[in-house]
Amino acid sequence: MSNYTQATDFSAKDNLTSGNPSKLIRGSEFDTEFAAIETAVNSKADTVSPTFTGTATVATLSVTGNVTISGTYTGTIDGGVY
Repeated sequence: MSNYTQATDFSAKDNLTSGNPSKLIRGSEFDTEFAAIETAVNSKADTVSPTFTGTATVATLSVTGNVTISGTYTGTIDGGVY
């Protein structure tokens, strides 16, 4: 997973003198920021009904309700090995 890291320091533009062309916020800067946000958001699991593929490794997992596992499961449930 990746986390969002801001690429452009927009507030630094406030300190520039009036008329400085760098004081303008360009569309390409917004494009860069929104692309980074899109990448970060798309790499996260949905809060409701998340779906995972591949191998997931967790130290401790607590699940309430029904769980469907397809493929091979290795681990313990309620102290029993399955």
